[in-house]
Amino acid sequence: MKPFEFHELLARIRALLRRGPMLHPQTIQLGDLVLDSRAREVSRGGASVELTAKEYAILEYLARRAGEVVSRDELLEHVWDRFGPESNVVDVYIRRLRRKLDEGRTPRLLRTRRGQGYVLGGREAAGD
Repeated sequence: MKPFEFHELLARIRALLRRGPMLHPQTIQLGDLVLDSRAREVSRGGASVELTAKEYAILEYLARRAGEVVSRDELLEHVWDRFGPESNVVDVYIRRLRRKLDEGRTPRLLRTRRGQGYVLGGREAAGD
């Protein structure tokens, strides 16, 4: 058995609890964006979108909270089990996701709310 740090164990337990029950829908659709959570596949406008595991984790978290502002700290805690604004890792992954999801397409699905966080979907994506 590997030794572990108690604070790491607590962080992992909190992350699992935050994710909630495993009774999530298999498919999430926002406009022309479709996530298949069992196969961990993503498509936009019928075309497959290749994502890394971290990119997928961020996208799925944002999709499950579609239309809501999600802070950098929430993403750090959910995807990396870390806290604090000391790193630009979230910004780097959001930039990659934007390039893969939104570049050359309308409407843009992934938006930044300056000083607050990120929003996936919302009125623009729904066509309102």
